[in-house]
Amino acid sequence: MKRLYIFFLTIILCFCSTFSAIYAQENDSINKKELGLSTLLNDIRQQQINDSLERIKLQHEIASLKSLNSRKKENLKQQLNEFDEENNMRKQQLKIRVDSIKKNTKSYAVAPFNDTLFYVYNKLGASLAKDRAYNVVNRIRNLYEDDFVKVDSFKIENNEISADIVYKDLIITSITELDALLEGKSKDEIAAQYLKRIQEAINQERADNSISKMLMRTGLVLLILFTFSILVFLINKLRKYGTKRLLTERTERIKDVKIKNYVLITSVQKTRIFINIINIAYWGLIMLIAFIMLPLVFSIFPFTQSWASNLIGLFTKPLKKTAMAIWDYIPNLTTVFVILFVMRYVVRFVRYIFNEIDKGKLEVNGFHREFAMPTFNIIRFLLQAFTLVLLFPYLPGANSDIFKGISVFIGVLFSLGSSSAISNIIAGLVITYMRPFRIGDRITIADKTGIVIEKSPLVTRLRTIKNEEITIPNSSILSGNTVNYSTFSEEGICFQVELTVGYEEPWQRIHELLLKIPPRIARVNQFPEPFVLQKKLDDFYVLYELNVYISKSGEIDLAKSEIYQLILNDFLAEGIEMNGPHLFSKVDYVPQYQDKSTNTLNND
Repeated sequence: MKRLYIFFLTIILCFCSTFSAIYAQENDSINKKELGLSTLLNDIRQQQINDSLERIKLQHEIASLKSLNSRKKENLKQQLNEFDEENNMRKQQLKIRVDSIKKNTKSYAVAPFNDTLFYVYNKLGASLAKDRAYNVVNRIRNLYEDDFVKVDSFKIENNEISADIVYKDLIITSITELDALLEGKSKDEIAAQYLKRIQEAINQERADNSISKMLMRTGLVLLILFTFSILVFLINKLRKYGTKRLLTERTERIKDVKIKNYVLITSVQKTRIFINIINIAYWGLIMLIAFIMLPLVFSIFPFTQSWASNLIGLFTKPLKKTAMAIWDYIPNLTTVFVILFVMRYVVRFVRYIFNEIDKGKLEVNGFHREFAMPTFNIIRFLLQAFTLVLLFPYLPGANSDIFKGISVFIGVLFSLGSSSAISNIIAGLVITYMRPFRIGDRITIADKTGIVIEKSPLVTRLRTIKNEEITIPNSSILSGNTVNYSTFSEEGICFQVELTVGYEEPWQRIHELLLKIPPRIARVNQFPEPFVLQKKLDDFYVLYELNVYISKSGEIDLAKSEIYQLILNDFLAEGIEMNGPHLFSKVDYVPQYQDKSTNTLNND
């Protein structure tokens, strides 16, 4: 435990030493700045004194010459005029320089009663500007709190260094030549101005805090609160009246909002919307009146006047910042509109070109019509991405770290969560340019057969003969085999019908019976001619295969059904059986092995 105490004590000492070092470093920095300001002002003041001495010297030399028309006197007058012109120019440059010093120098306000009387910029002796302002404020407040102090007894005492505003033996504040130099006036003028402000501030504060004044202000506050209560009462009455009127006349005047026969908003929903609007208006008016009333109440008492300005600033500052931000963003907004306008018509022009290709009005060698819209979608996506790249620097907050972090986060989510979607999109593009099938083709993908009804960037949809819709991801199509029955359907699609017959029937007779069936079916083609193949010689039967051509791939299953029907009829009529014999055997136990196995079981 003792070690723990020592550890914490060491941390506290280190923290205190660090804080002291930082505070001392900050004070040193302030001292250096104010010392530099004082040095600069002293240099400027010394220059003014030298200029004044030079001018007095020239005037004295001119006055000492007795001859009125002497050439030397004229030269001295010309030098004096040139000196005055240079001095005027130097004063203008000095004013600009002093204004720049005041703008870039931290000032400390002397505000004993909220309102600022004057500012302190530079140090005096060992006192920093901050300490000077703090001491002056305390002296003025102490004089105000002393009921026996006569404000009219404040006076100005001049000395070689400064002009002091004093009350009896107390120096309220001192105005040096450097202070006067920053204000652009003489120290006597500045002293008189400061004296008047101090006297007026004390008299005004005493008048504001008198009993009669406090009673008058309290009554004014009560009057404002009473007026506010009456206004709230009247607004509440108006709200209740409006709500009651809506409820009583709902069935008569408030009707349903319809689009043809569809009821978009019922009368009950419409009434509820009106009641909500009334409630929102009610609270909005109360907040507006309170926002107007509170600054008025706070502005009545001197010690709460700063609250009023702060309360107003809570609303006006954000509104001002918003308005300034919108105003500053107008050039970027104009650029955004121009980019969107140009890119919109670029996309429309590209769409027009590819629509003409898709309709067959415009032909490009080696570019098929079905490539038109997929290629347009790719180009449109690239144009939109390019537009986003152009717009990104002009978006509000595009350079902020938060905006960049959100952009990276969304990109990571998109890349992690859309890997399968991206693979399907790429597969869709590859399938489009491979042209394995088109809309309306009858195809087989894996074990799914149907007509292609839709090709999207992600999936392909098939409709089966049973009116089932099958959705297949494009990545699965690209990784598997696809059979297209529609590509060469005009030349005929060959399909097969298999049957088995025993060896007792000659194959010539089977071929003859099978080849008589296709001419009797209207769905199948007679050219190319059907043919029969022996596919397999099994132990008990021969596998025959009838090959038939058809033009409409969607009728293959119906044609097979008709062929099977005719096979059944013809083969039964000819007395031919289409089932092969099968031999089943059962192996019995040999007695000697059966006895041994029984004994073994009994022993176990």
